[in-house]
Order: sequence, then C-alpha cells, then structure tokens
Amino acid sequence: MKYILCLILGGVYTLSFSPYNFLFASFFSITIFFLLLDFKKMQESVLNSLFFSIGYFSIGSYWLNNVIKFYTEINIIISIFLVLLFIIYLSLYVVIPTIFMVFMKNRFNFHKNFLLIIFVILITLFEILRSILFSGYSWFNFGQAALDSPLQYYYPVIGVHGLTLIIFLISIIFISFVKLKNIKFFSSLFILMLSVNFYIYEKDWTFLSHENITLSIIQPNKENKLKYSKKDNLERMNYLLNKSINLSEENSEIIFWPESPFQFTYNSVKDSYYKNLLKKISKEKIILTGTFYEDSNYIYNSIINISEPKNVYHKKHLVPFGEYLPFRKYLDNFYKLLGIHVYDLAPGNIPNKIFVGNYSIFPLICYESIFSIQSLIDDKNIDFIFNVSNDGWFGNSLAPFQHLDALRMRSLENQRYSVRAANTGISAIISPRGRILYSIPFNEEGTITSSIEGRNGLTPISRYGYNILYAVIFFLFIYSSIYFHINVFRR
Repeated sequence: MKYILCLILGGVYTLSFSPYNFLFASFFSITIFFLLLDFKKMQESVLNSLFFSIGYFSIGSYWLNNVIKFYTEINIIISIFLVLLFIIYLSLYVVIPTIFMVFMKNRFNFHKNFLLIIFVILITLFEILRSILFSGYSWFNFGQAALDSPLQYYYPVIGVHGLTLIIFLISIIFISFVKLKNIKFFSSLFILMLSVNFYIYEKDWTFLSHENITLSIIQPNKENKLKYSKKDNLERMNYLLNKSINLSEENSEIIFWPESPFQFTYNSVKDSYYKNLLKKISKEKIILTGTFYEDSNYIYNSIINISEPKNVYHKKHLVPFGEYLPFRKYLDNFYKLLGIHVYDLAPGNIPNKIFVGNYSIFPLICYESIFSIQSLIDDKNIDFIFNVSNDGWFGNSLAPFQHLDALRMRSLENQRYSVRAANTGISAIISPRGRILYSIPFNEEGTITSSIEGRNGLTPISRYGYNILYAVIFFLFIYSSIYFHINVFRR
C-alpha cells in the first residue's frame, strides 16, 4: 500500500506544472514522500523512491510513445516497453541517492534531518547530471514547479536546478516546524531564504537596450509527416508566403516562422522561392525561420535570417533517435530490425547568436530550450531569445505545455523576452519575468503581432553559471554537518 501511495505522490507532484500550475501539489507530494522515507531498510527505501519516481516521470514521459509511433515501425508492445525502460532509467537519478542515504544511515547512524538535507543535495546534483549524461535529458525538472510563484525570482540567480533544492528544503523545514524538531537550525535557513527572496524580488538584473521591437509570429498548424507530397510542400510554401506578404504590410520589423516548415533544405530553393518572397515584401522587413541547411555535404537543423542569409545558426544539441541514431555504425542492422529510420543530421558548432537588423538574437531550436546550463546567455549584448519548434510529434499530450514552460524558465534565468514560433503550437511571446504575454493555442492556426523590448546585461546565473548554486550547496553541507554533529566537532 505504501508503494502505491508513493506512485500516486509522484504523479501528484506534476500537478504543479502547466497546464495546472497548482504549486501546493509539489510541496504536498514531496513532504509526504519525505515522511515515508526512513532510510533504515534498503529494500523499502529503494522501492519507495522507485515508485515515486515512476509516478513522476511517467506523467513527464508517456508522450514519447507518440514520437516512437511516428518515427518508427515498432509495434505498440515494444514501444511501451521502451518507454517504461526509459522511465526506470530516469528513476535511477532518485533511487541512487536513496541507496547512498540508506548506506550512510546504517553505517554512521546520522540524524534523520541531516540525511534528508544530504538527500536533497544529491537529488539536485543528480538532476544536473541527468541534463548532461548520455547526451542529457533535462525534461521535467522538479524546480519547474516554481513558475508563477514568489519563488520564481530565484531563477536568475540559481536556475531551475537551484529551485529543486529550494522547494525540497522548504518541505523539510515544514516537517521540522510541525514536529518541533531542530527549530533553531531550520528557522535560520528559513529566515535566510526569506531575506534573499526579499532582496531579489522583482530585481532588474538586465537593462533596456531597445524599445518597441515590433514583430509577428506565424503558426501554420500543418500536419506533421515524415514525407510530404509535392502538393503538401506547395501548400505549405504558399501559406507562409501569403501570410508573410500580408504581415509585411503591418508595422512588424521581423516575421518569425517555425522550425523547418519544409522538408527540403534552404539552399535548394534560396534562388527561387526565398528570392521571390523577398521581392514581394518591403526591404525593411526581416524574416527568420527554422530550416534544414546544407553545408559541405552535411545537413543541419538551423535558424536563418532569410533577409541576410549569412546570419545562420545550426542546432548543437540534437535529439537522439529523432535527429540522429547513436552508434549507427555499430547498431545500424539492429535499428533496421526495430524499424527505426532516421537521417543523421550534423551538430552545429557556432555560437548562439544571430544578427537581425540592429538586434542580436539568442537562437534555440526545439529541444535545446530544455537545457538550462547550455541556454545561459554569456553575451551581455543579446537583445532577446528566439525559439523555433515543432511539437506536433507529441500528439495531444501535456508535452507542448511542458516544452513552453522550459522556454519560460530560460526567459527568467536570462531575464530576456522570448519569442517562440512553433508549427502546431504553442507559439508565444514571453516576458523577462517568465509570463506568457501572448500565445496561440496548440493545434490551432494563427498569428501574433505585437512588440517587445530588447534587454542587455547579465543575470547572476548567466554571469557565473551554476557556481552560485554549488556554493550554496557547499554552505548548506558545512552548516548542517556542524549543527547536527557538533559533539563530534567538539571532540
């Protein structure tokens, strides 16, 4: 019964994410989970954390079955098995810290609250490790629950992984206050967190660089296919051409298209389709689009300034099994047996920067927006973030909302406006405070015309990276070690 409760608690935590945004669910979930953990018996503790993690990551990853179904010919049974296997892999980033805590408890008999603090530190560090190891998977981080809450002002300082630490610590503090144990220690932590939050509340880390950058976003909402007929391609091309001509008659300086709206490369039609498009719009107008781009016999997933084609960015962080097959040279026959047919795109190696008229833009292509560390802006002259995506592969799931939330966190961490153009949605304009100003619903066609303000400068996390969080973790470890084991230090 306890394991089923842990499974449910893991699922309850996800109610704090979009589209529900019920912050209390995260605190309720993790608080009850901590109460169930005693770190005494290895099997019980491991199963508790495993079932909690499965409940949590199942909600965050079930949509992968839609992607497998679209990209491959794998039957439904194998597909479900692969997704479950992946969920168990993700669960290890919670289970392994639990194993370590049980070992520490049985070997050294440390105080329960001290073990919980070390457990939270390890969960935070393992979450960062998850974003790096095996090409990284930084989807569904616990700290995402802080969006739309007073805690979100921590994002520009310690990032989403730092918010994981904060949320879990608040739950431990609450447990201790209710039990009236170690009040001095946890009161000092709570007062320190309140003081820092008061200092950073609505603080402007960046400053205004450009006023009123007018722009338009096009969301075509065209059906995803692995192969398009000539009719499909012409329909897409004419749709974007006509929409762009109409929008160019408005005040927009920049028109944004989504990720790779056409199956072919930019190079193959630059002297026909794109040249014709530029002739039909004002020379002052700029069009930015996602596209496939060929260079030196390599194909890239890119963003290009059609008006100034030398301004191009190639996606660095490719999606394994979606944009390339790992170890294809050795496993090609195995992939063919499974029915996986994916063309290997090349990873880019140029900086995240595109010049668009008088503005400098930080480009992120689809999957790249989920990685906090790799999305930190280290150039103080970047004016805003531009993200192209195509979330049609996710099906009617929670994934498009989760993906949009990732970009909201990147806006908060870098304190920049973000502009998002997605084929099927959710296209949006996001404020430097992470608030969605305008959006087009998922699976709907539409356009957005509005204005944003360019911002320059660096936030603490973009300036120092996650070193601030590591310093906080080090301080927490030393402080808790001394407090809970003062007699040892005295001896």
